[in-house]
Amino acid sequence: MTLSISYPTAPPPGTLPRVGLFVARHRRNRVVRKFAGLCRRFLSWYANVSYDLDHNGEGFVLDTLARFGPKVILDVGANVGDWSVAAARRCQSAEIHAFEISPATFEQLAAATHGIGRVHGESVGLSDAPGTIRIRHYDGLPALTTATDYPHPFPYTEISAEVTTGDAYAASRGISRIDLLKLDVEGMEHRVLKGFGQMLDRKAIDLVQFEYGRVSIVHGFLLRDFHAFFRERGYLVGKIYPNYVDFRDYDMADEDFLGPNYLACRADQAEYLKALQPADGA
Repeated sequence: MTLSISYPTAPPPGTLPRVGLFVARHRRNRVVRKFAGLCRRFLSWYANVSYDLDHNGEGFVLDTLARFGPKVILDVGANVGDWSVAAARRCQSAEIHAFEISPATFEQLAAATHGIGRVHGESVGLSDAPGTIRIRHYDGLPALTTATDYPHPFPYTEISAEVTTGDAYAASRGISRIDLLKLDVEGMEHRVLKGFGQMLDRKAIDLVQFEYGRVSIVHGFLLRDFHAFFRERGYLVGKIYPNYVDFRDYDMADEDFLGPNYLACRADQAEYLKALQPADGA
């Protein structure tokens, strides 16, 4: 007996349709490469790969937070102070504690926030244990300063820098609750979070904004690990978009290393979660 097998219009899983096969065979063609570049650019827009605070959703998070009258905001990895200044302007009820690990960059932070009494600059970094660590300071691009060996193609100076833990700092300043903890520490996020372990375990931090991207390939703490870390402590995680935060469970497809900004919110903070959701029709 002969079996007759007919396939549906769509190709079987694991095979390419004709147009896909054409593209794969001609991927070095100038037109094909140009179109692939346009597709990548579109997908980066779709993924909100932007570091513009006023348009990438970071401003939306601050404006939403402002409606709840925040008292304490921590800016860890404050760089030259742009985010701290924006936080002070948008959240006028809050005291902002701005941490910058690089002494040279801290001078710029201090100058940018001079005269803003609610911004407290701290020339120290945060980590999972107090002590001294080695960092790479990029003179021309201070935002890239990192404690990892990320292969940036720019000259840097290696220096020693002091760090403490978030729990220790909060205790020393009498801070019992943090409305928003913002992290932009170029690959140190997981270590900084561990340093806030006590406060996170008792849910003394309402919101945590953190960066995720290619540096996760270097230190091995993936988006999956961020989700697991926060889930164990009663937080939901969502990616920040210009006008909402997409809170949802982890999916392996999300492990794209594109970033940039995510937000963790206490699962029991229903008002925050509602306020951060997209408006009807958005």
